[in-house]
Amino acid sequence: MSRDAATLETLDRKLAELASFLSPSEIFRALLEGTVAGAPRASVFLLREGRWKGWSSIGYPAPAAARQRQMTTPADAGWLAALAAEEDVRWRSLTEDEEVPDFGQPPSLDAVGLPVRVGGKTVAVVIAERSAGESPWSPAALSILCQAARLRLELDLAWRRLKSVTAASAPAAAPVVTAAAAPPPAPIATAIEAEAIHETTPSAPAEAGAAAASEMAPWSGVAAGTIDADPRREEARRYARLVATDIRLYNEETVIAGRRQRDLAARLAEQLQRGREAFSRRFPDLGADGGKLLEEAYVQVLGGGDRSLFS
Repeated sequence: MSRDAATLETLDRKLAELASFLSPSEIFRALLEGTVAGAPRASVFLLREGRWKGWSSIGYPAPAAARQRQMTTPADAGWLAALAAEEDVRWRSLTEDEEVPDFGQPPSLDAVGLPVRVGGKTVAVVIAERSAGESPWSPAALSILCQAARLRLELDLAWRRLKSVTAASAPAAAPVVTAAAAPPPAPIATAIEAEAIHETTPSAPAEAGAAAASEMAPWSGVAAGTIDADPRREEARRYARLVATDIRLYNEETVIAGRRQRDLAARLAEQLQRGREAFSRRFPDLGADGGKLLEEAYVQVLGGGDRSLFS
């Protein structure tokens, strides 16, 4: 396989992962890992509490990587601030008076910065570097990854807003709280920081509590602590989760009513069928086995684990 073909294959795989992940920490992790398609080294800085905070990196020596995670810089000064302030830039190299944040990394021949904007606000900056003769080097590929991450983060933000409105709704017998009266969702930077900075997985009791409060707790798509050994099946599992999650996102009230009235499959019949068609087009080689992965995602994501809703 040629180098260009391998780069495209890596980019395609990482884009699929970005599309399937739910939490900000998963999205940023897939984004960082995907930078190998366009650069030998990269780091991610998040905007947090008025400062840029080093989140993680890939391709650097261990001491430099550790220092990057401990690094903070002012939000209103330096190259990161300049990148964040430019609304239309997809990526940008250094000017003569700018420097890459120094966390002890080797000197670089080329460096580009790529802002990640959500809701019109820069929430992160990806910095990619290379030394003389190193490859791959494709700022365009990195930009595609950042745009995919932006879209997935905005989808996550939309889901949080819907969840906030749903949680604020009163029982059917009481007056329904309107969306305007519901508590506003946390600012996007705060929502992302809560998960992306700390990279922790909620405990089982916490997840159960969230599910009881909103009836729409996210599902990981695979049992805790396990992962499918077959990369193709794992990719299909993640895509199935994405299909089910998108149905839930755009039909949340219908999903909640369908669970309560025990007619979920009938209410979502058209959406479920479209999801099956999209899945079969993407994974025709998996046949009935792939279909089972999608149906399991439907049960877990849409039915809250209740299989009888789809029988």
